Amino acid sequence: MSSSQKRRLSVLVVDDNASMRAALRGIVKGDGHDVIGEAAEGKTALTLIRQMKPDVVLLDMMMPVMDGMAVLTEIKESGLDISVLVVSGNQDPALMQQAFSLGAIGYVTKPLNPDRILQTFAQIGIVSKARDARPAGATAESAGRRCVIVDSDADVRGLLKTLLEGERVEVVAEAGDGMQGLVAIEEHRPDLVFLDIDMPELDGLNVLRCLRAVHPDLHVIMATAHAEGAIVKEALSQRVAGYLLKPVDTAKVLAAVRKALGNP
Repeated sequence: MSSSQKRRLSVLVVDDNASMRAALRGIVKGDGHDVIGEAAEGKTALTLIRQMKPDVVLLDMMMPVMDGMAVLTEIKESGLDISVLVVSGNQDPALMQQAFSLGAIGYVTKPLNPDRILQTFAQIGIVSKARDARPAGATAESAGRRCVIVDSDADVRGLLKTLLEGERVEVVAEAGDGMQGLVAIEEHRPDLVFLDIDMPELDGLNVLRCLRAVHPDLHVIMATAHAEGAIVKEALSQRVAGYLLKPVDTAKVLAAVRKALGNP
């Protein structure tokens, strides 16, 4: 996306380490965004979030007074429309999953990876522009759409969930392996499924074959790193609604979802 098309985002930086805040501030400003505030602990962060209403919060997990998970919980329970990108030295998969379940759009581990941070900012900008451009009646037409995401990568699940919620599609369940995915799909009967191929227990192509046997008309979008002709041909023969290559492109995800669900 060119600088003329890129959305300028307002950002709140939350980290108890002053050097880390300075580094994050430099990354954000260097990409043309505005750092409108900083906080060294969670309670102050929540006050600033309510006062300043930033587009994005860069949030550390381990902080005094009130940690990042408590901040995420409060944001979710208060219904605040804020995109939160976790930037943390804690690489515990359970902590990452909990952060995504509380609405984090991404989880970047320290030491800092500027490219990952800026890639997420670009995705937030695209989602924001799509929301702004949505016709007045689109919300009502999209209401009630439900999705299950089946992908072994928690980062991808978090990103897809954020994009889908921007399209007013409710993510009713997530699964990290194929067998869990089938169970979730049978339990929730979604309108749409996002499905990876490389997964433990049962791979995505076998999940797709199982689904087609009992749900021939279910909308399934594949999101995978596999570009091999035989795999693509197999997926297309099973009438997938889209075949997206990782790393997923935000604009292509939005286009595939709108096409599958008949949204403008």
